[in-house]
Amino acid sequence: MQSVAEYLKKKEKYFMAQARHQLYKEPLIVEKGYMEYLYDIEGKEYLDCFSGIMVTNCGHCNPEINKKAKEQLDKLQHTSTFFLTRPLLDLSEKLAEITPFGLERSFFVNSGSEAVDSAILLARKYTGNELVIPVKLGYHGRTLLVSSCTTSSTYNGLDPAIDELDILFGYNGYCYRCHFGLEYPDCNLRCVQALEEAIEKMNSKIAAILVEPIQGVGGVIVHPPGYLEALQAIAHKYGGLLIIDEVQSGFGRTGAMFATSEGKVSPDILCMGKGIANGLPMGAYIATDKVGEAIDWPTFSTFGGNPLCSAVALATIDYIVEHQLPARAKKSEALFKQGLTEIAKESRLVGEIRGKGLFLAMELVRDQESKEPATEETLELLNECKINGLVVGKSGPFSNVVRVGPPLTISEEQIATALEILEKSLKAVEKRSASKHLA
Repeated sequence: MQSVAEYLKKKEKYFMAQARHQLYKEPLIVEKGYMEYLYDIEGKEYLDCFSGIMVTNCGHCNPEINKKAKEQLDKLQHTSTFFLTRPLLDLSEKLAEITPFGLERSFFVNSGSEAVDSAILLARKYTGNELVIPVKLGYHGRTLLVSSCTTSSTYNGLDPAIDELDILFGYNGYCYRCHFGLEYPDCNLRCVQALEEAIEKMNSKIAAILVEPIQGVGGVIVHPPGYLEALQAIAHKYGGLLIIDEVQSGFGRTGAMFATSEGKVSPDILCMGKGIANGLPMGAYIATDKVGEAIDWPTFSTFGGNPLCSAVALATIDYIVEHQLPARAKKSEALFKQGLTEIAKESRLVGEIRGKGLFLAMELVRDQESKEPATEETLELLNECKINGLVVGKSGPFSNVVRVGPPLTISEEQIATALEILEKSLKAVEKRSASKHLA
């Protein structure tokens, strides 16, 4: 076997610049995974609290799911979508059963990016309008259209295209850093009011408002109560649809099958990806009957809904239901938040703990009053956790939000281990940070 250094030379030589970015100062080369753990090429074990960015909800190489994958792989792995397969037909029925509020017509693609991109096309066709309204700090993928639906400079190098694509940005519900310096609930959802005022000024009908229930890349931002319902009312008032992007929040991650399952909001189109097939590349979007019938010309996705991914998606959903993973995520949320709160009490760097289910975060700041982002310290914390055998992620507009999103199968003992490593790592970072400032 080649050394780590030799493998990293391949990255530098053969990867494009945009693909050379890594989470750590010393990149982690993963060799294998099993349920809640990852192992590098030197055999070191890591407790994974990032799940491949909210993908392996049922754990890495889950034996029950992999058994179904192997059975399907030996039977039929691909055929054009011009033909039907039993896994594809069964999956379309299953999604209509588990998604909220009368969504029943699906289209299958390869990723969340494609799902959102295609959902926008469907909304424009159904409404006859062009204007799409994503909200600030949203992230919806990397196609030309959806990457232009983010205000994050890290993921949007396409600013000149925005005007041509008829995009207007609304305000997200980032209460910790309110755009208007107000506090919920006294703000009366000023962020939503400002969006409606902007639409009024344009004197335009809209195709859709696009929003994540929890903004993952934006910093695990949980919008305040009533926010999504207010967006839906505005979307319908101005001739548009509400597109909910549950690519990261779906399939049990937030303590319900979908984040919108327990609320009062009724998406017209719901987008899925990531956790849908527990790591196999797949995405889908599902719409109400009338909306789903809006595009009637023939179209297809070469790999979308292929029999292998469809069979694995069915196995994933069955596993989530049989093992009650949404309920487990809700129970684990309480344990994690209790532990994170205790860590925060002893830390000068933790500004806020937030999230839902096993979609959690700590926002790190250098000063808790000014909320100056602790960007450098966040990167140091991730590296320190890696050294200590824990994988967590980061996000947010200042890259100062630590993301915690383990497989939903994580045990109480593993949660205790994760919290212990986080606390130990944070103390080490704080000690070094204090030394720098004294120097």
